[in-house]
Amino acid sequence: MTRDQQLKTLKSPKASKEQLREALAASLGVAYERQSKEKETTLFAQCRDTFLEAYKKHTSFDYSFEAKDGKALASIINKIGKIENVQDDLEKLDSFNVLIYYLPDWYKQNAFSLTVINNKFNEIVASIRKNGGKKTGITDDYKARVLNDLTT
Repeated sequence: MTRDQQLKTLKSPKASKEQLREALAASLGVAYERQSKEKETTLFAQCRDTFLEAYKKHTSFDYSFEAKDGKALASIINKIGKIENVQDDLEKLDSFNVLIYYLPDWYKQNAFSLTVINNKFNEIVASIRKNGGKKTGITDDYKARVLNDLTT
C-alpha cells in the first residue's frame, strides 16, 4: 500500500476497521494478516443454544430470549461452576446439558424458563441428585402413596 493510499484510507469517513488496520500496519512497515470472520463460540452461546433446542423440542415453540434470560443463564453457569467446583468451560457445558436433560418433568411442563431454573436452581439440582439422574417427574414416595391408596 502506497503512502497516498494510506492517507486516502485514513481520511475516508467510510473506511472500514479492516481497511484502517491495514493502512496502519502498512505505515508501520509490518505485514497485516486479516482475521478470519469465524469467532469461537462462547460458553454462554453454547448453553443458550442447548436450552433453546431443548425448549423447541419439548414445546414445539421458539423461546423468546430476552435480557432477563441472559442474566439468568449467566447466573446458572456461575452456579454450576460453584457447585461442581469446575473452571473448565467444557465441564460447565456438560453440567448444563445434564441439568437441562434431567430437568424434572414438572418444570418442563409448567415452568420451562431460564429465570425459573435460575431461581429454583438448588431445588432442581437436589431433585436430580435425589433421583439419581432418572428422568421422572414422579417421585417414588408419590408412587407408593398412590399405590397404597388404590389398594385400600
